[in-house]
Amino acid sequence: DGPQASTYATKLHPRTQSRTHGSTLSSPRWHGWLRPPRVNPVQCSSMAAMVRACMPLRTPPAAASSAATAPAAPSKPRSSARVLVLGGTGRVGGSTATALSKLRPDLNILIGGRNREKGESLASELGEQSEFVKIDTGNAAMLEKALEDVDLVVHTAGPFQREAECTVLQAAISTKTAYIDVCDDMDYSWRAKAFHEEAKAQGVPAITTAGIYPGVSNVMAAELVNAARSEDGEPERLRFFYYTAGSGGAGPTILATSFLLLGEDVIAYNKGEEIKLKPYSGVLNIDFGKGVRKRDVYLLNLPEVKSAHKFLGVPTVSARFGTAPFFWNWGMEAFANFLPVVCILPSSQLSLYEVPSFKLFTLLF
Repeated sequence: DGPQASTYATKLHPRTQSRTHGSTLSSPRWHGWLRPPRVNPVQCSSMAAMVRACMPLRTPPAAASSAATAPAAPSKPRSSARVLVLGGTGRVGGSTATALSKLRPDLNILIGGRNREKGESLASELGEQSEFVKIDTGNAAMLEKALEDVDLVVHTAGPFQREAECTVLQAAISTKTAYIDVCDDMDYSWRAKAFHEEAKAQGVPAITTAGIYPGVSNVMAAELVNAARSEDGEPERLRFFYYTAGSGGAGPTILATSFLLLGEDVIAYNKGEEIKLKPYSGVLNIDFGKGVRKRDVYLLNLPEVKSAHKFLGVPTVSARFGTAPFFWNWGMEAFANFLPVVCILPSSQLSLYEVPSFKLFTLLF
C-alpha cells in the first residue's frame, strides 16, 4: 500500500522469535464472509487471491449442511470475468489493475475513478480488454449500477480514514458482487467486519484489509503464533515492525492517509489492556537484517494490532513504522505534532489539503 520497497520484522515473545523479509499472501477459499486472520493458509500471491474471488465458489464440505438455508450468489456468466478496480487512476489502484492484467490477460478490467484522462490512458496501456468507467464512490446508486455487470470489485479508493460508511461493500453485497479492499484504517476495517452475517447470507465473498500491511502482515503473524502454539508455547507479545524505502511514486491520496494516521491516537495492547499512545512516538531501533540493517521505527495506529489481539489472542500487541531516507521520519514526527487540527476534518474535506500539502511535503523533505 504505497512505497515500493518494504521489509517486515514480526516478533513473538517469549518462546518464538522470527524475522521475515517479504512474503506471499496466504489465503484459503473464503466462502461468503469476512475472515479474521486465524487460518491455516495455502500459498498464493495477493493478486491471485483477488482473481480467485472472480471464480465460481465451491461450497466447503463443512458448510454443506447449511447450504440449503444460505442463498448462493447468482452467477454472472460471460466469456471472461469482469473486475472493477475502484481508485484505478491512483497509485495503488493503477498498480493493482496493471498487476491483474499481467497475471490474467483474459480478464476484462474496468478502471473506476474520477480522472477520465488518467483512466483512459491506463486502459489504453492495458489493452482492448480494459476500459475506463467514471464512478463516484460516495454515490450508492451509481455504485450499484456499475456493479450489476461485474464479477469482482477491488476497492482501492482511499483514504479509508474518517469514512462513516462502507458504501462500496454495501453495494457489493446488494448486487451480490465479490469484494476486496486494501483498507488500512482500524475503524473502517471493524465497521466492515460488522457486515459479516449479511455477506454470508447473500453468499458474497468479502475480504477487507487485504493489502501488504495490513493483509500479508496478518497472515505472517497468524503463522508465527500458530507455530509457537504448536511447540506448546503461548505467545505473550506480538510486535509489527515495518520499514519502507522512498516514496514509491506515492501520490496525494497516500499522503492524505499519512496525515490522518498521524492525527490519530495509537491503539495498542499491554497485557490484555487497551492503551492509547501518541502517534509517531516510542521510537525503537530494530535490526531488519542484511541489507536493511538497523532502522528506527515509530508507533502508528494500524488495524492489524486490534485484529491480532482479538483473533489471535495475544495479550500484548503494537505496530511501528519507519521510512527511508531518514529525514522523512523527521517530517512525519513534525506532522504528528502539528497536524491534529487538520486531521479532525472528515475525509471528504481533506481533499482540499491533499495536493498543496503533497507539494509542500515533497519540497521540504
